Amino acid sequence: MRKDLVATVHSFPFHEISLGYRTVTLFAEEQLEQAQVGYSIDLKGQSLCGTEEGSWLAQWLVIGFEDETGDPIFVDVHDEQFPVYSAVHGQGDWRPFQIAVSLTKFVTALGYIKELSHGRENPVALEQNPIPSIKRKEVLDRISQDNQGIDIEFWETWLEDIVE
Repeated sequence: MRKDLVATVHSFPFHEISLGYRTVTLFAEEQLEQAQVGYSIDLKGQSLCGTEEGSWLAQWLVIGFEDETGDPIFVDVHDEQFPVYSAVHGQGDWRPFQIAVSLTKFVTALGYIKELSHGRENPVALEQNPIPSIKRKEVLDRISQDNQGIDIEFWETWLEDIVE
């Protein structure tokens, strides 16, 4: 595993962000190998990677997951910036969509969500303390500006239907 990626993972300021119904979990360095099971390898360590369209690619490394749907969050280790992707789990093939231009920008975007999550970490708390529409827009604008060209839908759905 690339040392620069491991160093970045090791430096994550948090490993879990919860807001309303959704939690994103980032794996600690020591969890990364096990996190690949079911994606790049099976339980016996055999490769599940392929080269045809819809296959899990060997350069993808799972770094976390989103718990509402169980979708993996992964980076492309062949790119120096480690762009971050997700893909719908359980569809029979993998159709990744980019959610951050780099691992650093992904962690920054999660930081914006973390700021919003104070007092809104679960559905009941969020209902009692909804996110003002202007705050939602500000956060989505910041994420978009930091990550030009990504699929902002990942972030929009996290913040949808939970504003006052």
